[in-house]
Amino acid sequence: MATTVEIPDEVLNEALRLTGLPTKKAVINLAMAELVQGYRQREALARWKRMDHNPLLTEEELAAEGRPLE
Repeated sequence: MATTVEIPDEVLNEALRLTGLPTKKAVINLAMAELVQGYRQREALARWKRMDHNPLLTEEELAAEGRPLE
């Protein structure tokens, strides 16, 4: 999808320098992908925090927390 946006030159030039990517388009695509990934990770973390337990704990760790083993 073609989109026109105004991005400050200093910000875009710094992003090009930091990433080493060859084009503005590549930098913007990376920025958008990382933005989406960050929001997805925050959503996943929020869901994980709402869980009754940490699914990554071992049976021993669950027992140490006083949680019944299923």
